[in-house]
Order: sequence, then structure tokens, then C-alpha cells
Amino acid sequence: MRISADFSKCVRSYWRGSRCDKCVAACPAGALYIADGRVEAEPGLCAGCGQCAAACPTGVFKLEGLGPRLSCREGGPCINALKLTDYVDLVEKYGEVEVDARCDECSLRGRGLEVLDEAVKLGLKVKAVRGRGGDVGRRMLLRAGMRQALRGEPPLQVARGVPRRMQYDKSKYVERGAARPVGPRVDVERCVGCGVCAGVCPSGAIEFDEEAFVFSLDPAKCMECGLCVEACDRGAVSLMDWGELYVDHVFLETERCPNCGAVYPKNRGECPVCGFAVRLIKEVYGL
Repeated sequence: MRISADFSKCVRSYWRGSRCDKCVAACPAGALYIADGRVEAEPGLCAGCGQCAAACPTGVFKLEGLGPRLSCREGGPCINALKLTDYVDLVEKYGEVEVDARCDECSLRGRGLEVLDEAVKLGLKVKAVRGRGGDVGRRMLLRAGMRQALRGEPPLQVARGVPRRMQYDKSKYVERGAARPVGPRVDVERCVGCGVCAGVCPSGAIEFDEEAFVFSLDPAKCMECGLCVEACDRGAVSLMDWGELYVDHVFLETERCPNCGAVYPKNRGECPVCGFAVRLIKEVYGL
């Protein structure tokens, strides 16, 4: 199974303070690890199972060459590599998908079977071949070890670049029941209008107008990575199920400084302009 990894899409590329390690925790071969605040890869250790793809919320890992028949025994991905949304896309592309789900004895057995069952319950044209098929996961890991020893071409190809705003829309998946309309919510009682949450969002699900002090929240664009929640030091942002998809606008209460006339969010407690000036004077004159 060929896997391409574009680490410019990693949440740690958008904000170095992130503690996300979902892909590292999911990798059974130890091919992924954290170093200097970012995810690093050792392609030679990769077993090609693809579980990192299912774990990553922002699409860093892409499974190459998925077809209408999915079988780890035939060089395909482990069933744990597939999200419910993957089944939607594959059925849309091929009309029907057959999945080798003989995972009863596999050491890598995880949530893959549950996700497969969910796909069937949604009415997707997915045919599952079940039963016992031996411990394929163990064989995949052994092959990875042999490949490294022989210096063969690893299944994982890594690229890095500059992080950019990603285009994402889960409307199709929500309509088909393969995803929930989860998106960011802002608590106006806690928010100070710093805009950090909007700045780190990889997909524009949360945007902030710094002049009007208005948030634009769109759950259809939310990748549910939780970076906005993690970056807010006021605990003002949370991810919630909206029940349905729509764009919401949240206005922060503002006040005008009597000294300089600047307008700022009331929750800041002090005028940012005057406050900065006072701190600068104290620093310069040692007051």
C-alpha cells in the first residue's frame, strides 16, 4: 500500500504549540514520532497499513490507488485505515466496493470493522467478506522489517512545504449520515477577541473580523482537528454538534476608550492601545 504524507497539512505546521499525536499513537510500526515540536517519519519502518490516514483529521496521509476491492492480503490498506467518509467517496466513484474483512485473528484488529458496519447500515453498496484469515498484521510488520534490512523502497513517501489554507467541505458527508455537523463555538463571555483561533484554523471554519469584532463560524468547513480549542488560552472555543449545517455570526461586545478613542472587546479589560503605551513607557524609563 503506497501512502503519501504531506506534513504541510499537519496541525503542528499551523501552530507549533499543538500536542496532537494521533498519527503517532495509531502507527503500529513506530514509523512516526515527535521531534522538535513536529511529526517526523522513518519511512523504512512503515508497514503500509495506512492507519495513520484514519487517525489524522487534516488529511496529512493519503492512501494511493484505492480501488473497488480493498484487501490487505492483496497489497491494499488495513481495514483500520478507512474512515466512513472514504467509503462514501469510493462507492460514489466505483458504484460498489468489496472489502476483505477477515480480521478475526489479526493483531492489528481495531475500529475498522465497526466503521465498515456503519457504512453498511448507511445503505452504501459495500460488500464485506468476513471470517478468519490469519494474522496479516503481523506479516505486514515483518515485511516492513525485512524491507528495511534489505533497503527496499518504503511504502511511505514524505513531503513538506508551507502550510496553506485548505479547501474542505463536509456537507456531502453530513447529508449522507457519514459525518456530524460538528463545528466551533465561541463563548462571548470568555473571548477577548485576540483572533488566535481563526489564525490557526487550517480550513477557515472559524474566521474573525478584527475591525468589526465578529466571528464567522462554518461547521461545513470544520475538519474537527481541535486546533482552535487547543490554541485558545481563555477556554472560549469548543467543538460542538450544531445539529445542522449553517453559517453563524457571533458579535463581541465592545467599548470605546475614553482616552484615545480606540474600540476593543469589553472582555479585554483595558484599552490595548493605551495599555501598550503605558507598558512601553515603563520599560523605556524603568518605572
